[in-house]
Amino acid sequence: MTSTTKLVLAVVFIVLLVGSYTLGWYTAPKPTGQLTLTGTIPIGAILALTGDLGTYGMRERAAIELAVDDVNAYLYAIGANLMISLLVEDTETKPDVALTKLQSLAARGVKAVVGPLSSAEIRNIKGYADSNNIIIVSQSSTATDLSIPGDFVFRLVTDDNPQGKVLGRLAFDSGVRHLFFMYRGDTYGDGLVAVVNQTFVSLGGEVLDSVRYNPDATSFSAELAALNTKVTQAVQQFGADKVAIEIVSFEEAAQILLQAVDYPTLLSVKWFACDGTAMSSRISAQAGAQAATVGLYSTIFTMAHGDKWSSLRTRIINKIGEEPDEYAYVAYDCMWVLALSIAAANTYDGQAIKNALPSVASTYFGASGWTQLNANGDRAGGDYAVYTVVPSGTGFDWARAATYNYASDTITWNA
Repeated sequence: MTSTTKLVLAVVFIVLLVGSYTLGWYTAPKPTGQLTLTGTIPIGAILALTGDLGTYGMRERAAIELAVDDVNAYLYAIGANLMISLLVEDTETKPDVALTKLQSLAARGVKAVVGPLSSAEIRNIKGYADSNNIIIVSQSSTATDLSIPGDFVFRLVTDDNPQGKVLGRLAFDSGVRHLFFMYRGDTYGDGLVAVVNQTFVSLGGEVLDSVRYNPDATSFSAELAALNTKVTQAVQQFGADKVAIEIVSFEEAAQILLQAVDYPTLLSVKWFACDGTAMSSRISAQAGAQAATVGLYSTIFTMAHGDKWSSLRTRIINKIGEEPDEYAYVAYDCMWVLALSIAAANTYDGQAIKNALPSVASTYFGASGWTQLNANGDRAGGDYAVYTVVPSGTGFDWARAATYNYASDTITWNA
């Protein structure tokens, strides 16, 4: 029997067990194979618990902690003498901190990590991960230039090519014909803007100008003043309903919206945004009125809301008292795919886990759906939800406004 055949059989065995283990949706029969790996395996999670993605990181930490509980319950149920321990580090949404935290985890024997959230962080840790055979499985990094076959980075979301098409289609189908960009000057911002630009222009729209800002900035008055001059001219020429702003940002969008109050014309047009803002509680709490005024239609990878999704949603809400964003469900599945890949490899070795992971992912169906990967190690496909900020009680909250079907390139608006 070849080593490849052994690996395939191990993957099939592990996935069959998961498919029948009773854990809300799983039922575990008596194992028919042998898992010889024993002891406690440390898996890291490097998350933005503070900084520009802090509200996302807290939700995803809750989902990952639940996944570890479930994985350990599964391992116990099948009689394995193996368990997972979770080591969590805060990256502060900073690429340099992400690298420091990964190096710290590696020094403690960690060879597999869930996270980080942003593509800038992935870019900064990728070289170290590849050189040291550390598996990285991200729940939300989407930059197109990180779609690299054969490396140690896997992403259980699609890259930004689909999201860029969604945003270009969304603006055009909303009647907008003249678009302005305001965006983070980093890997994520540069890549996503390029795809949105291409899509919007191909549909017949016109991109009038772009404002690129420093991701570390806290004041955006100069950028907003420059944007206001151009947007005012466009509104006078084409009408406010034909002009829009596409903001590619993280949760600093709250500060940008608050500072945009000084420029009423900017708040007279629609704003479109991305997965760095969708369902951000910081934005709805701090700048809900401004976001509701402009719509802030934000796209994010989505999945079918089946029993697995519903069960996990309830558990996360019970744990943190907050609605999880879409990437929390992906983070939960990242931990499962990593743990099952370690079991399939039957050794805690980065190269062996890397070899096993694509086959495990191709047969795993979790809270976020089917996790099959493409040749670049990214999720092979998926649809997108469109969220907008609306009044809710005495404040503001996010509501799902539409769904984009990638296969048909169509947007269906909620009633």
